[in-house]
Amino acid sequence: MGSRLSQREIGLIASEIVDETRPKINLGLRITRNEYEKRWSILQDRMSMKGYGLAYACGSELDRSDIAWLAGVFDPIIERYGILIPLQGRPIVLAGPEGGHVIEEAVEESGADIVFLKEFQISDEDYRHARFTSFQEVLRRIGVSEDSRVAILSSPQAIPYEQVMLLHKTFSPSRVFFDEELLQRIKYEKSERELAICEMANLIADAAFRAMLAVSRPGMRELEVAGVGEYVMRELGAGRTGFPTIVTSGERNYTVIGPATNRVIQKGDMVSMGVSPTFNGYHGVVRRTFRVGEPMTRGQREFHEAVEGLYSIVMEAVQTAAREELPSNYIDKQGKQYLESLRLRGFNGVSTPIEPYTFIHNTGCSECQEGYGAVTPYTTQPLGNQVTLMIDVALLGFRQRGKPLFETIYDVIEDAFWKKGREVGVYNRMPLNVEPLVGNTEPLGSSLNPYHKSFT
Repeated sequence: MGSRLSQREIGLIASEIVDETRPKINLGLRITRNEYEKRWSILQDRMSMKGYGLAYACGSELDRSDIAWLAGVFDPIIERYGILIPLQGRPIVLAGPEGGHVIEEAVEESGADIVFLKEFQISDEDYRHARFTSFQEVLRRIGVSEDSRVAILSSPQAIPYEQVMLLHKTFSPSRVFFDEELLQRIKYEKSERELAICEMANLIADAAFRAMLAVSRPGMRELEVAGVGEYVMRELGAGRTGFPTIVTSGERNYTVIGPATNRVIQKGDMVSMGVSPTFNGYHGVVRRTFRVGEPMTRGQREFHEAVEGLYSIVMEAVQTAAREELPSNYIDKQGKQYLESLRLRGFNGVSTPIEPYTFIHNTGCSECQEGYGAVTPYTTQPLGNQVTLMIDVALLGFRQRGKPLFETIYDVIEDAFWKKGREVGVYNRMPLNVEPLVGNTEPLGSSLNPYHKSFT
C-alpha cells in the first residue's frame, strides 16, 4: 500500500478517475418543465379531493426536499423560504431578498413564480431597496380567499413557528392542517426520468468513492481523503452533497456518521467512509468500512462478513417482496431474523452486535429526509411501484462510547437501488468488500456488487 501520497499523486489519481467516468455522465438529464407541471396537477387534484384551497411547504438549506421537488430549488442559500400551491395555476415561491436571487434562477426551469416577502428576510438586516410583496397581495394574485382550508405539507419538525403563525393569523388556526403525507406519498413514486437521474448520481458516487479508496493510506488526513471525493464529485457535475462527506478513522468510528476531520489516519485503522453527491437535485450514495495499511484481523473480517451477510439477506428480501408484492415489513423481519441468529466473538465472549437504524430508507431530493418510505416493523404496505430507495445496513461494535465490545467499532454498507414493478437493481457497482481497492487504482474488474443492475 505504501506511505502517504504526494499532492501530485493525489491529483493524478483523481483526474484519472474523472476522465474514466465523465463520458458516462449525462449532464443534460434534468427534470423538465412539463414534468413539474404534471406534479402540480397531481398535487392539486389530491388537494381538491381533500377539500383544501391552498397548500404550503417550507424549506431551508437543511430541509430542501419538498420545494426542490415542487419547484426545482435545489441549492437554497441563507434564508428560509416557502411555496404556496393554489388549486389552479402555478405555485409561488416566497423568498427573502438575498437567497431569493438564487431561487429566481432556479424557478426559471420549473416555471414557478417567485416573490420576496419581508417575513422571510434575515431578522436583523435592513434591505431598503428590496422589492417586497405582502402575503395578502400574493393570496389575491393567486385567487385564494382567507376562508380557504390550508394544508401544511412540511413536517412540524421543519417549519418555523413564525410561518405557522402567519398562516394561523391569515386563515385562522381552525382552517390550517398539517398533512405531510399528502405530498410525501406523491413524491415517493418516481418517474422514469427521476430514476435515470438517480443513476447518474450513483455513477458519480461510485467514482468519488473509488478515488477516496485509492488515496486511503497511513499518514493521510481524513479531510485530504474527503477532498479527493469532493473534487471528483464536482468535476462530474454534483452540485452539493446530501450529507457532509464521511471519513472516520480509528476511535472516530464512535461517531458513526461523523464528517472528516484533520485526524491523521494511522496504519491499522479501521475507516468508514461515505459520499452522497447531488446530481441535478437527486442524491446518490456509497458507504463502506475497511482497514488501512494492514489486512483485517480474523475478528474484524468476521464482523465485516456479518454486515455483508445482512446486506444480502435484506436485498434478497427486497427482491422477494417486489416479486410477490409482500408487505414491506417482510424485509425488516428477514433482516432481524438474521441478526437474532448471529453470534460473533467479542472482548466479552460470544454475543450479537446491534444494528443502529432501519435497513431501508427512502431517497430522492434528499439523501434520507423524505419523511415517508422507510421500511420498519410497522410498514404493512408493499414497496411503491416505481421508487428509488437506499439499503443502509450496519452493525455497532459498542453500546457505550469508549467501551468497545468487538474489534470493529462500526461497519457499514450503504447503496442506492431502484424498483420498477417487480424488478429491482442496485445502482452501485462498488463491491461489498472494498479491501482490495484500498491504496491502489486497480479497476473493479469482476468483483462488482452482486445485486448491481443498471436502470437504463
